[in-house]
Amino acid sequence: MKIPPFKEINSPNKNGYWINPKTKEAYGGQYISPLLIPNLQKVEKCFKKALKDKKFMKGLEEKLLTFIGVNTPILRSKELEEIAGGQKKVGKIYLKRTDLHHDSSHKPVNSFSSCYMAKHIFKAKKIICETGASMHSRSVAAACAMLKMDCEVHIGAVDAEKVSLNKDISELYGAKIVVVHESTKSLLPAMASALRSWQSNPDAMYVVGSVAGPSPYPRMVRTWASVIGRIAKQQFKQITGKVPSTLFCVCGGGSNLMSMAYPLLKDKTEIFAVESAGEGIPTGRHGATILGGSQMGILLGFKSKVVMKSAQIAESLTEASGLDFAAVGPEVAYLHDIGRIKFRSTTDMAAKKTFLMCCEKLGIVPAIEACYVINAALKEIKKRKNPKENHLIHLCGSGESNVARMIKFKRENE
Repeated sequence: MKIPPFKEINSPNKNGYWINPKTKEAYGGQYISPLLIPNLQKVEKCFKKALKDKKFMKGLEEKLLTFIGVNTPILRSKELEEIAGGQKKVGKIYLKRTDLHHDSSHKPVNSFSSCYMAKHIFKAKKIICETGASMHSRSVAAACAMLKMDCEVHIGAVDAEKVSLNKDISELYGAKIVVVHESTKSLLPAMASALRSWQSNPDAMYVVGSVAGPSPYPRMVRTWASVIGRIAKQQFKQITGKVPSTLFCVCGGGSNLMSMAYPLLKDKTEIFAVESAGEGIPTGRHGATILGGSQMGILLGFKSKVVMKSAQIAESLTEASGLDFAAVGPEVAYLHDIGRIKFRSTTDMAAKKTFLMCCEKLGIVPAIEACYVINAALKEIKKRKNPKENHLIHLCGSGESNVARMIKFKRENE
């Protein structure tokens, strides 16, 4: 299957902002050290050049198909249908198996595309990146190994312990690992550390793992990542004859969400984003930006919805390192505020139980991040009670790095 071509359908303005037509609120922009502005300008120039370069795009798509293996299947799950109440009551449930990519998640699509652009257009010899669950760093390090580029990974100390397998694989691929012990020791300070490193290495290129950061990164990441959704949309039409009735994706910063949702924004598909409710949103110990009482704020170079407490950025707390981020990307916040994307949440405890259920009933070891969306999707599908609907859930990653913590949870709760 060829990759369907990209079409820009929700472009920010020339300054990198999405503007809410009703409130005039602006999302995105560049709130960054003046020393980084030339770097950002070069990235944007290279990104625009890459999209127009037919030779570059042909080479990139060949690698995405052969090295990353983006043409993963969409599989019907009769097991989940039964759990939700049966196909005759709730319709059909399908899983987009992005966990079957090389390096086992949605991350490699943007990671490889960005690194490929860095080598052939930007002419960088070194890549700098941040990571939470280390799926991003793992895929960036793999791309750098293939493309013969140096790789520097910044990861919070807490996440380095949670997902040591992915971190270690990143190191095996040749990445230099910088463990960040500042602040919450999670994704937020890791991203800040990576940006500081880039400031002192202007000949390197910074590769962002989510639809966040200063412009042009939110637009660039979702453009590269949307390969997943473009293929999935085409596959789903071949299977069912139409687009999904509903789409369910987990949402931390939003790369997983936008990778699938972007090509469906102009369709009738209802789009649900699922956040981590942690120990419960009322407790304040969660990773739910939108549902946890966010406000507009500025974080790591962009303006978006941010979890605030006493006029300060609040700490994000969740079992899932990939959801441990106290904000959502600017385009995600914009799409929520104009009513295009609906949000739901799942607690850490429910996600852990869903992890065990997927292992025992589906024969799949999913990333813990995917378990939040599967749990929330089943609840929503049960409520809808529409046998004519076709539901699509994004199974965004594999959970080998979660096994040690989950087997401990299983044994403690038997």
